[in-house]
Order: sequence, then C-alpha cells, then structure tokens
Amino acid sequence: MLTVLGRADSSATARVMWALGEIGTPHQRRDWGGAFGGGDDPAYRALSPHGRIPAITREDGFSLWESGAIIRWLATTCPEAGLWPAGETARWQAEAWMDWSAALGRMIVPVRTAYRRQTPDPAELAKTIATAAETFAVLDVQLKDQTFVMGDQFSVADLALGVIVHRWFRIPDALERPDLPALEAWYRRLCARPAYQAHVVAKVSVRPQTIGMGA
Repeated sequence: MLTVLGRADSSATARVMWALGEIGTPHQRRDWGGAFGGGDDPAYRALSPHGRIPAITREDGFSLWESGAIIRWLATTCPEAGLWPAGETARWQAEAWMDWSAALGRMIVPVRTAYRRQTPDPAELAKTIATAAETFAVLDVQLKDQTFVMGDQFSVADLALGVIVHRWFRIPDALERPDLPALEAWYRRLCARPAYQAHVVAKVSVRPQTIGMGA
C-alpha cells in the first residue's frame, strides 16, 4: 500500500490524493508538514531532499517526492486509469500544461495574500485579481469548446491545474472576478467528480472567514 506524507489542506498533497482517488489505488495518508512538522526529520529528508510535502512511500522501499512527479508516476504505472492522453504529441502537450501549472500557481499567491489581510486595500485587490486573471485567461482559451484541458479525456493536465483553479474560485464573492466562462464550466465539471470533492473541495480552502473586508 502507498503512504502519502502530507497535510490534507496542502495544494500539492491534494493533487496526489485526488489522483489516487481517481485511480482507486489503495493508500493511506499521514499528516505531515506545516503545523504537523516533520519536514526537517532526517528520515523524511531521505525521502524528500528539500523537506517539502508530499512524498509517497511503499512497503518495498520505493519512494517519490514532488506532486507533479508523483502524478506522472501514477499515470504511468496505472495505465488502465487513462490519465495520459493518447498519442505522443498529446502526451507532450499534457506535460507542458503540467509544467505551466507552476506559473498559474504563482499568480494566485499575491491575490490570496492581499485579501487575507485584516484591512485589504481595494485598489491593490483589484490590481492583483486583474493581473492573475490575465494568466487564468490562458487556460480559459484552452478550455473553450472542450470538456477537459486536453479535450474529451480527463488527464494529468487536469490534475495539475484543478487545485489551483479551486483556489481561484474560492476568492470571496464580495470581490469582483473577471468572467472566464470556459474556466468556470470546467471547474463545475471537476466539482462533479467525487474524488475532486473529497480531496480538493472539502480539504483545500482559503479560509474566507478570516478575511476582514473593512467598513
């Protein structure tokens, strides 16, 4: 059985748990990182050299770190799940979207930082949301007139990007988010997937109740 070391509300851990849920691979998760500590343990550093989460281990001694690498490994070792799109060209395109997810993830950070402040500055919020929206719009264009990132087939590209987009749609309703209809339709389709609900929607939150919007 696989063991996932990582806290449930971590975006990176959520990607791996979501992938495992889609595949149906037997697994267990142990709280690790953040408030749970363990990142500096020598034994954990042997699994994850930089100490970040998640890492996975198996009874036979196999281990792997970095959520993107873990998702690729799962897709490759569980081909029956169909997480790699068919054809060499489509597979490399999916790889490119996976790598691009890091850029998308960076765009949501300043937005979350700005609106989590006790007294957010409205002008700063508007600017950071607008800047982030320019990058999210790239994905909106890709999703126009198709079901998933790579077309009709759910794939590793969706797994890499879906957690980040969940955080985008968790921006409080009090803030104006530019209309990205294809992105929103894709997000709704993801929300209809039980594994996404269990490991992303129910676990990964931006804690909007902590936001002080001021007078």
